[in-house]
Amino acid sequence: MKVIRGERELSEKDIEDLPKGLIPGEWIFLFDASAQQKYIAYVNPRAEIFFKIKLIKSVEKNTATTDSEIVFAENTLASLINQAISAREKYIDYSSGLRLIYGINDSIPGLIVDKYKKYILIQINTAGIDRFRELIRKTIQARNPNHEVLFFDNEEYRKAEVLPSHERESISDYLEISENGLQYKIPRVVMQKVGYYYDHRENRNKLKNLIQRLGIKKEKGLDLFSYVGSWGLHLLSSGVESVVFVDQGQMQEAVMGNIALNDFTGRGEFVRMDVFKYLDLAKTENKKFNIIVSDPPAFTKSEKNKLSALQGYEKLHTKALKILEDEGLMVAASCTHYVSYEELDKTMQEAALKNGQKLQLLDMGGQGFDHPMSGLNDKSFYIKYLVYYISRG
Repeated sequence: MKVIRGERELSEKDIEDLPKGLIPGEWIFLFDASAQQKYIAYVNPRAEIFFKIKLIKSVEKNTATTDSEIVFAENTLASLINQAISAREKYIDYSSGLRLIYGINDSIPGLIVDKYKKYILIQINTAGIDRFRELIRKTIQARNPNHEVLFFDNEEYRKAEVLPSHERESISDYLEISENGLQYKIPRVVMQKVGYYYDHRENRNKLKNLIQRLGIKKEKGLDLFSYVGSWGLHLLSSGVESVVFVDQGQMQEAVMGNIALNDFTGRGEFVRMDVFKYLDLAKTENKKFNIIVSDPPAFTKSEKNKLSALQGYEKLHTKALKILEDEGLMVAASCTHYVSYEELDKTMQEAALKNGQKLQLLDMGGQGFDHPMSGLNDKSFYIKYLVYYISRG
């Protein structure tokens, strides 16, 4: 039933007659007798996580091969990589940079690949993929001869699969990005995960277009959890006169550099501070903003901490709305998979109620096209974006 519902991560108890003695990362065939369907999968019996079996794709039930397991896996993997890259060629305005491969939703669980102006960064999180590191690099390099292809693994994720640590390959200077007509440079020293978050690109563009269409005050904007300034730069590009960027990380060089790179010098200010503390300080100092964007890191990575995450969002939104000018815009963004649109909206409704404000939901959105998902129940669906017009009248 799990497979019929579209699930591709299974535990040992989901499989009858699983062969003994399988090696970590071994590729196998699985057969679903009830559905008369055959699947390619790989396993990791040593994984410390619950899901030790990853389904790759379905095949004809009479599929067989005389190839060795390694040759079969190599051919299948190379084919899937090329399919994923080709599938993204239809997104014309993504050509300068995008997520090339999105793990399980490209039928390659554990493989994340992001493309930038000069570099392509590969993250491998599963044993079934880790066995073929150089094949992956070679296949991607062949499709992108003008890029330097590097491994940029996330050690935290690799630990869960009991994978060895490799020396992280490094970019030479900056990671350069082009998105929605804006340019970014990320210094090597502040790169997180695979460098840059493409997932909200469509929402940032939607917000820019929305602001340009609205006859509201556009004097002061606020970008909370700014990282390298993506949202705030879109505010400036939309016509907002000045933007304050707030992040507790050491992002001043990146943010101020990106402001200058896009010819917005003199229109931005970076504040290094915990966002909740900044909101309290801004309230004390009676600071007000016409447009506020809040895009925090995920508040929980598991279902069991969902209540705490919702409380965190409500607290954050309550504080932010206190410093929003009347007839202003508030953007509530989320990358927490376990929090739904309705639940994120409820935290905004409760925050506005506490502050005596009225909400009008103007727009909503999900992740970019290079982060494919089958529907709203897809486990790979995690990005939410809600835009509200806030008034007291």
